[in-house]
Amino acid sequence: MKVLTNLSDLSKSDLVSLSEIVYLSTSVRKKEELGDLLRVVTHLIPTTGVVAGLPSKDPRHDSIIETERYMNVSYSISWLTLYQERKFHLVDPIFQNHFEYFGRQVWSETYKRVSTMAERKFIETSLDFDLDDGVTLGQRSYSGKGGSTFSFAGNEISRHSRHLTILDLLSPHLHAALSNIFLQSSSAAVSLTNREKEVLIWIKEGKTNWEISQILKVSERTIVFHMQNAMRKLGARNRVQAMATALSLRLIE
Repeated sequence: MKVLTNLSDLSKSDLVSLSEIVYLSTSVRKKEELGDLLRVVTHLIPTTGVVAGLPSKDPRHDSIIETERYMNVSYSISWLTLYQERKFHLVDPIFQNHFEYFGRQVWSETYKRVSTMAERKFIETSLDFDLDDGVTLGQRSYSGKGGSTFSFAGNEISRHSRHLTILDLLSPHLHAALSNIFLQSSSAAVSLTNREKEVLIWIKEGKTNWEISQILKVSERTIVFHMQNAMRKLGARNRVQAMATALSLRLIE
């Protein structure tokens, strides 16, 4: 599912705040730091709860497995405990659909399409915790085995395009920060060539592949080649995510 963002929804103050959040995301190394960062995001988004995770699929059964790679920022502890005990991830339509495309989901819209009794019972239970609407989004890992999940609860979020635009723009940067926390051991092994770093630096400056090819005096095909190599090494799904991950790992400045 391709999501379009509209920068005209944002004020100058919003853009300044987003720039600060993106900058802060590059220095996140601990869960506490990501928690602080997500709390800054809540100053821009009217949310009643935030939870983040990095779930993955079981390669043997292609089914979603439970993972301890998650962090609670402001969700109800009672709800999260119940969610784990009853293995709600197996029937949660938001969670299940998230693995299909990792795009932005508005809960109320997804709930309209449920078809099983188990899903309906899950929704009824979530309503007891005032979780009737919200937004979930994230980024797929390049390996395709999983990706990030950021859930923002709140009835007001989806009613204003400004809120959705902010979340869409921050998604790759939050993904990079979350991945850096939970995948530090594998991240430490990432090594980019000088040319791959050059390409990522110019992407950070907002240049297109064609513009970078003109600057570096090589073909656009060569730029794409280096970009794809960098994406593979960084576990990124797109050039922006690759750049954000490289920044968070301090591979580029």
